[in-house]
Amino acid sequence: MKEKVIEILVYLMSEVQENKRLSDVDLGDLKSQGYTQSEISAAFSWLYDTMRITDGVLTRATKPGLGSRRVLNEAEKIVFSTESQGYLIQLRELELLDDQDLEGVIERAMIAGYERLSVDELREIVASVLFSKTGRDPGTDRSMLNSRDTIH
Repeated sequence: MKEKVIEILVYLMSEVQENKRLSDVDLGDLKSQGYTQSEISAAFSWLYDTMRITDGVLTRATKPGLGSRRVLNEAEKIVFSTESQGYLIQLRELELLDDQDLEGVIERAMIAGYERLSVDELREIVASVLFSKTGRDPGTDRSMLNSRDTIH
């Protein structure tokens, strides 16, 4: 599932934020955790399509907000568990979600009518938002997986 690709993206961006170059990330750790080569390749494909790489440093291709932070309103706080709120913050800080993506995730969660959104359920929504962008921006029309590849 695409949720596994999101988990890999979180891992990769966490490593990069610890001042590692993307080429220095040990992919053996991911394989030992049970991720397939197709899932790892899909994550790298998304990174290369979405992020700007300059001198081995990843930055978001879109401009970040000017220091503002999105705060959940009272109704949203009821829907998002404390853990899922923390996960949203983590994704935003890792620059996996931009402002528009964050709004899209919150909107989909609210429309779906969840009573209390778990991190796993949130990961599904995040995957649908991030991977629905494929083809929307120039350079993001590459297929993430080959037709014979499977995701477990």
